[in-house]
Amino acid sequence: MIMKTHMISSCLVALVIYLLLCGPNYASEQKTTELNRKMAEISSLQQGLSKKIALVMQKQEQLRQKVDELEKEIKLEKAQLQTESYLKAIRNPRIEFNLKLIQLLFGYITGLTDKISHFQNGYETLDFFQQQARDDLLMIQTLNDMEIDELIAQINSVLDEFIPELDKPVFDTNDIPSKDTEKIWNEIIQPQKAKG
Repeated sequence: MIMKTHMISSCLVALVIYLLLCGPNYASEQKTTELNRKMAEISSLQQGLSKKIALVMQKQEQLRQKVDELEKEIKLEKAQLQTESYLKAIRNPRIEFNLKLIQLLFGYITGLTDKISHFQNGYETLDFFQQQARDDLLMIQTLNDMEIDELIAQINSVLDEFIPELDKPVFDTNDIPSKDTEKIWNEIIQPQKAKG
């Protein structure tokens, strides 16, 4: 009976020692795996954001080129008709149409600029969290689970915000800021007045 009790005690002590030594190791391995998975998700999202930023910048440049073309057309019409005032200029359907189109394009360009800034902020935030995850991986033995769980929650929050953005349109055309066409007219003809 004493031998049996001693054997059970020895087994229990061995089990407790095993759990003390291996339990934290198992938890550390889980956290390491989870942080590595989050870092891979961050990298994937950053690649997607980079592509989206490049696409938006390309579209923005195309719109700027179209604005330049329309401004040249307005200047040509203005010179041909010898129109100096805005009120006379908008009586010409071509000038009025071009001014309204420029107005719309400026709104799109502004919306694209805001979106680029939003995506770049997201990219930088992800960069920060990825660096923090790398640092935490190096120190995972000394960190407690709460700190790692908090970091993972922050990463998940940013991932949840930006992953859906990759599949959505860049911006809503209903929320376009509008610049006054008279102001656009004055900006177009202003350089000519300064020269003349």
